[in-house]
Amino acid sequence: MTVAFSPGHITCFFHPVDSEGILKTGSRGVGIRISGGTEVSVDERSDSRIVTSIDGKIVSAPVTENVVSQIAPGRGYDIEFINDLPVSQGFGMSASGAISVALALCHMNDVPLQEAYKFAHIAEVEGGGGLGDVSAISCKGHQPVRVKPGIPPFGEIVDTGIRFERLTLAVLGSKLKTSSVLSDIDVRRRMIGYADAAITEFVANPSKDLLYSHSRSFSRTCGLESSEVESALNLLSEYGNAGMCMLGHSIFTDLGQEEVKEILGEETEVYSCSSTDVMPFIRKV
Repeated sequence: MTVAFSPGHITCFFHPVDSEGILKTGSRGVGIRISGGTEVSVDERSDSRIVTSIDGKIVSAPVTENVVSQIAPGRGYDIEFINDLPVSQGFGMSASGAISVALALCHMNDVPLQEAYKFAHIAEVEGGGGLGDVSAISCKGHQPVRVKPGIPPFGEIVDTGIRFERLTLAVLGSKLKTSSVLSDIDVRRRMIGYADAAITEFVANPSKDLLYSHSRSFSRTCGLESSEVESALNLLSEYGNAGMCMLGHSIFTDLGQEEVKEILGEETEVYSCSSTDVMPFIRKV
């Protein structure tokens, strides 16, 4: 058995970019690599089946199957995911899971570990998941900016050096599929219209205040906030900084868990984390 872990990633504002070639396709954006992530255990089977489970429950996992088909076509594996955070809420769990699977399979099949990011990026883009989370996680830094779309060396990611010692994540609604949002042409147009200039401005003079400011303006301008997210951001902004996670019915804030629960209600689903520069790695088992 091989066990691998990858941190997650929050995108704060971004815009998708379609390019010729999947390795150049992705997004430009500003985000935060977070300490919460995905641990994956991979065991080779004697047949060619791919059996994927999350917390012991067998699930359909086309992104995982895509990763396997790239690295070890025709081979069978038992693959178990343990996510620190909910999926489809803008926390980068799909990307962290894809990276962890790719890293474990590269290790098991004597493929250079750095190739794992390429395999994970391809699977994410082809599967309609995140367009930039894999690239952002591949950058060793707390606060990566995707200045050029795609996976390195085609894409370019820079770390601003900003750190977030305390982050609280709050889930405020049901799962949100990235593909369902990005398929809307008007939404994509608004994203590009706002984020293109905002990213350039942020790279020139990065700060936490500017990150939160652009994050809120972006979600408002693009019409991405549900009523629950809008209400929560309005309430939290009276006490601290907060923004919407791209793309999920969720928010990130510099307020503590207890503060968030006191403001939004004790029943609010909250998680605590921080930014991180830990790179995905193979665990010793």
